[in-house]
Amino acid sequence: MQHRAITIIGGGPIGLTMALLLAQSGQSSTLFDIGNNAKASDGRVLALSYASVQLLREYGAWPENLATAINQVHISHSGLGVSNIFAADVALENLGYTIKYADICATLKDAVKKYDLCEFIATTVNEITPGTNFATITHLANGNSESVTADLVILAEGGRIKLVGTEYEDYDYGQTAIIAKLTTQKKPAGIAYERFENSGSLVLLPHGKDYVLVWSLANAMAEEYGMFCCASNDRLESYNHEQRNVNADILLNRLSAMPFMHRFGKLSIDNTIHFFPLKLQFAKKRVATNVVLIGNSAQTVHPVSAQGMNLGLRDALTLSELLLKHTGLDELQRYDALRQKDAKRVIDFTHGLAKFLEVEIPLIKHVRGAGIIALSNCKLLQNKIAKGLIFGA
Repeated sequence: MQHRAITIIGGGPIGLTMALLLAQSGQSSTLFDIGNNAKASDGRVLALSYASVQLLREYGAWPENLATAINQVHISHSGLGVSNIFAADVALENLGYTIKYADICATLKDAVKKYDLCEFIATTVNEITPGTNFATITHLANGNSESVTADLVILAEGGRIKLVGTEYEDYDYGQTAIIAKLTTQKKPAGIAYERFENSGSLVLLPHGKDYVLVWSLANAMAEEYGMFCCASNDRLESYNHEQRNVNADILLNRLSAMPFMHRFGKLSIDNTIHFFPLKLQFAKKRVATNVVLIGNSAQTVHPVSAQGMNLGLRDALTLSELLLKHTGLDELQRYDALRQKDAKRVIDFTHGLAKFLEVEIPLIKHVRGAGIIALSNCKLLQNKIAKGLIFGA
């Protein structure tokens, strides 16, 4: 049985960032991932905060020419209620950026390879088992199940693998997130839109000359439209494999009928539509014996405020600083305490907002609109919330 020192499971943006931070400090690692093909075909677009982009810039892993800046966030409700957050309100040049998942993964991997301190192994990991002296990784090699041991396993594969012996909190929102490329007659001008419709939250992220639509629909409504219902699908599987050419006209007609969408002029939609079930999942403890959880492996949150990757990057930064300062693995127990406040704040905020949006009682709908109006009239509170989401706790 092979043995390794620091092993990272998952080659997405968080796992690759972890490998980069380790390499930058002179520490070697081994990264297990399914390989490049799935990354290259992944059509998702991510939203990163200003602080997250500054971190990636610092380590030479931000593709400026492939990213689109967000200078304003427009928040509105299907009834009354409009609020705008501008970059100038929080004294920043922009609030964040959008970037294709495939582009940020490729850029991070190139940055890691420059240090020649990370070994990449293409494989599918099925199980991680903590142990007194080392952790055990069970994975597929040439179609056969094999095991590898490691002094430290950093689990960053997106939430598909639940760590043996770790308790998790789970909540199924009963919603499907639909992601599609939307071309509009009126072109984006650095404005991101978050619209709270009766059907669910609808987010439009500017990316290049188009928008990326992220629409959270109740499963029953998604099924009613004859598009998709993926309540039984696994999150990672739906990201990587549930990508189909569906009848985009159904989605386009529904969007075009919304009064809110009339401001964008004529709409057209890309035929490839991505979707996945919306669930909250977080580990009650992020540290086990010789294993640490970061990113979506530690907490998978609702996309309503686009905080998942930002939270994961702060996980990676905190862990890398601990590994640089301390040689004893016992010190890693501090990681859980250090990340608790920030993670809880984001989880509570996104979960509370998502749950609040689920309520169909007419009075609550008016309260939602009134809350947005109140937010627009209280810039101090609005800016405090914005800064908290940008920079973390």
